Amino acid sequence: MTLRQGRIFPIIVTVLLISIIIYLFATIKQPYIECSKTATTEQGIQIVENLKVTLSSNNIAKMDLTKTIILPQNYIQEENSYLNSIKFAIKSSYEYLPKNAVKITQDSDRIVAHIMVDKNNETLILNNIEFTNEDDLQIKINANTKAKDVVTLKIKDAYTEGEFMTHMKNNGYSCK
Repeated sequence: MTLRQGRIFPIIVTVLLISIIIYLFATIKQPYIECSKTATTEQGIQIVENLKVTLSSNNIAKMDLTKTIILPQNYIQEENSYLNSIKFAIKSSYEYLPKNAVKITQDSDRIVAHIMVDKNNETLILNNIEFTNEDDLQIKINANTKAKDVVTLKIKDAYTEGEFMTHMKNNGYSCK
């Protein structure tokens, strides 16, 4: 009997330690960083980008981008031709991503694009929209991933939290 009682205590301790380890792995949160940038063009158009990046083992594992373009009242028309054109241009600029990764909605004065990527080698280009007004409002979306005035992020890019925040702050974003 004493030999059996001596074995029960180590078994209970082992089960308890395994349970604690499983609990710790289940509750560990992957670090994420939220960055945003708001810009207003010469035409009064506001472009807001909110990005939430999840890091895993010092690599980008997931990116969740919400890009909002708000037109001032002087560009709002009954037929929404400007909004429809902007929506088409944004939709076309993200055609390289899977269809379920991009959701674009339109309100009376804005376009909201919600993009979520988490697959290997998926790329997001930020800060890539320009507007000009030469007789008519025109949108230019820069799809060049090597351009110096855009921010290109890719799943599996290696960043620590600090490196990522510094990279984004150097490109005009505020991060937390």
